[in-house]
Amino acid sequence: MELLKPVWRPHDGQREFLLNPAKFKVLACGRRWGKTDACAVQIVHALHKPYPTKHLILGPTADQAGLLFERSVQLLDQLDQQEAPIPKVKRSPYPHLRYGTHTVMARSGHLPRALRGHEATHIVVDEAAYLPESLVTEVAMPMLATTDGALTLISTPHGKNHFWRFFDMGQRGENGVWSRHAPSSESPFVSASFLEIQKQLLSERAFAIEYEAKFMDSAGQVFKNASVQACLVPLLSETNGPYTIGVDWARYGDYTAVAVLSGHRDESALVELVRFQGTTWIDAVRRVADIVERFPHARVLCDATGLGDPVVELLRTTLRSQAVEGLVFTNQTKAELIDGLSWIIDRAALKMTPDPQLLRELEHFEATPTDSGRTRLAARGGYHDDLVVALALAARQLDKNYQARIVLGRPRAFSD
Repeated sequence: MELLKPVWRPHDGQREFLLNPAKFKVLACGRRWGKTDACAVQIVHALHKPYPTKHLILGPTADQAGLLFERSVQLLDQLDQQEAPIPKVKRSPYPHLRYGTHTVMARSGHLPRALRGHEATHIVVDEAAYLPESLVTEVAMPMLATTDGALTLISTPHGKNHFWRFFDMGQRGENGVWSRHAPSSESPFVSASFLEIQKQLLSERAFAIEYEAKFMDSAGQVFKNASVQACLVPLLSETNGPYTIGVDWARYGDYTAVAVLSGHRDESALVELVRFQGTTWIDAVRRVADIVERFPHARVLCDATGLGDPVVELLRTTLRSQAVEGLVFTNQTKAELIDGLSWIIDRAALKMTPDPQLLRELEHFEATPTDSGRTRLAARGGYHDDLVVALALAARQLDKNYQARIVLGRPRAFSD
């Protein structure tokens, strides 16, 4: 690592990760541990090997994969090297780098068919816990078959799913896998005072996952990880409606969220998911209206609780040709709303591409008993549930898939 000392120095956890010789590495990271830097250094170091290397960065979205790619380019540009190749960087149709005989490309995990047939000497799967298991086992790993290449899975924990199983292999020393917890406290850039504040603001479980990188059980969890994983697909099939749209309003602390579904109750797809905050009510209505207008004849259901009611009226006035309704949340209506979404997810009747924020909200949405004997349905402390609520509002409007049938009864008996 002598080459990189002038521009970057690892902390102890990053050094252990970089120096371990295992070809299959699994790193469970807390927030701000420095996984992007560590993996970028891993890539840049390999770009100076005397033989050609091919690196692939995979992420749940193109933006997520692009973060690691851009950090790699930045580090490469900062190196003071004489007689070194000039990096040739292209960002269309996807981020791609050529450095002498070496290549690096960043791709979204949404398009597995576009990746099949390629080979790589090293693959980094960023936020691996939020990608379908099949992307790792059926797409990424076969790309290493002829190169004897290396695979790095790095992510914040997301329940005990496939990422946990790979991590557990490393803890047990199986199949040449190395794994490690990477808590946020290892980073010199994350202060103890910041972590102490987060520990007071978040629930014990949320802090353990987000900052201590621990895999937790699903006690109280409404949407089970296995059921959510069964709904994930790398790429949605083409959809043509009917469309239903759910809107959860917010202005300051939370987010206004919009979810668009296509299909019916037995087979639906999440075709669009948007959230934003910090706007005026008029601007929020305009942004929501712009989304709705792209889906003619869609039915729209909004949270009309409290301040949501006049905002729903404003949206209805703006969208005179659309069916816009409001739903006031009570304990009963919210329970029915969440039960409906849970029913669809449990039966894998909802298909969606991996959205890390939505997956995080689904994981941390829980049912907890209150002192009054009722059940509270909401996100755990420190998390949002705006996307979940918007998705549930859209799901509530899905039609059942009725199919007409002619049922023949028994032959009529005739007597003489």
